[in-house]
Amino acid sequence: MRFLTPSLIIVAALVAVTACNSKSSSSSSDQSNASATTAAATSAAGTTSAAATSSAAGEVPAYPGAVTQASGSSSNMGSSAAGQVMTTDDSFDKVYTWYQQNMPAGSEKSHVTAPVESAVFMVGQPGQGQTSVTLTTSGGKTMITVAKVKM
Repeated sequence: MRFLTPSLIIVAALVAVTACNSKSSSSSSDQSNASATTAAATSAAGTTSAAATSSAAGEVPAYPGAVTQASGSSSNMGSSAAGQVMTTDDSFDKVYTWYQQNMPAGSEKSHVTAPVESAVFMVGQPGQGQTSVTLTTSGGKTMITVAKVKM
């Protein structure tokens, strides 16, 4: 339960940031600044072709062995949002490296090392659907938050 409340707040913030960015063109620095405030990081293992295929479909690879702590979705007037929070005992660095290797080039929008290490990856286009992966640490575990928004 200790992961649930902060994780849902992160998902809500990511949905709000992505929704705001979808109505106007945005630069990667705008997304990076917004993402930095929500501090996120991810990791995964796989091949480049798997990453390219998953991003084309608006999906992101799931970190092997991560355990789902919370998930939910919402839709309203043609728009939808979904989120999932997972944890793993693997180190932040291991998870971060995995996602760097399995997400498309240029998808990393933020990597913050202090006060809490976090990273954010984002794929998709504003107005057509975006998915973000946020990595953080909490209670000795690495948290992976995936948020999907389609306008």
